[in-house]
Amino acid sequence: MLVTSLQPPAPRGDDVYSVREVARLFAVPERRLRYWSQTGFVSPSVRDGARVFYSFRDLIAVRVAKGLLDTGMPLRRVRRQLAALRTSLPAIDDPLADLRIRCEGDRVVVAEGDKRFEATGQLVLDFQLQALRDRVAEVHALPWVDDDDDAEEIDESPRTAYEWFLHACELEAQWGGAPADTEGFEAAREAYETALDLDPALAAAWTNLGSMLAEVGDLDGAEGNYRQALEHDPEQPEAHCNVAELALRRGDPEAAIAGYRHLLRTVPDHFEAHYGLARALLEVGGRVQALDHLRRFCTAVEAIAESMRDPGLQVRLDSAAEYVEQLEAEVEA
Repeated sequence: MLVTSLQPPAPRGDDVYSVREVARLFAVPERRLRYWSQTGFVSPSVRDGARVFYSFRDLIAVRVAKGLLDTGMPLRRVRRQLAALRTSLPAIDDPLADLRIRCEGDRVVVAEGDKRFEATGQLVLDFQLQALRDRVAEVHALPWVDDDDDAEEIDESPRTAYEWFLHACELEAQWGGAPADTEGFEAAREAYETALDLDPALAAAWTNLGSMLAEVGDLDGAEGNYRQALEHDPEQPEAHCNVAELALRRGDPEAAIAGYRHLLRTVPDHFEAHYGLARALLEVGGRVQALDHLRRFCTAVEAIAESMRDPGLQVRLDSAAEYVEQLEAEVEA
């Protein structure tokens, strides 16, 4: 489970919104909102019998998710940003009129009046929630159309490179890395390739496709895609991290160490880089240095709410915590 909501479930009232209203508000296809909910990416938190509704705080999550995806940010990174925002968003009473979310350098800053709350990660958004609330009021004022009424079928098939990229992300999530699901793999791969045919500079698509290839063992193909991503976006953290990971998988810890250190010079809090660097250092006997990076990895992951950690991350955290204890005992001996 990732981001489900930004507030506890509440009873049905005036400040809740149907899937159709949220789709209209943010110009997001209802199909995509339902997919986000099914995968735990962003889910409505209010239930009324068999129906679900979005609270105003849920709308903040949708607004942030859509804004980040619209910049071309990879889906995996958006998930981390949403987790950082969710865990850092202060307990502020509605209507949240004074709340503002923006990026200052490499920090997520949530401000309410003179108060400032800092999250980890990077957001490239800057919006005031009063404007969002005003827009919600406009949508609420539009004529109501019941969800069960017949409506004109809308063609939601992807057309632009970015729409194909989003479609590919959805297909990749459905595939889930299952080796036996070759049909799911090919569907996601073809969607990414279509996006890249339309826009060869879409670095996020190169990176995601590379990760799929790495998942099935095509390391050369994966590296080629990561290099393409870096050609179009030289500072993309995911591609740098993945190239270093490939070096480690190929038995070249020195190259991996160089790659992870390069990334950490530009993104010092990249916890995946700290984890990878620790593994590479252990390969060459750098146990004391590895201990420091494992500690930083554990600290960063422990700051993420447990409900927001995917199972693989939790497994790595548990393993890293055990290794930290072991290394500390060896260092002290």
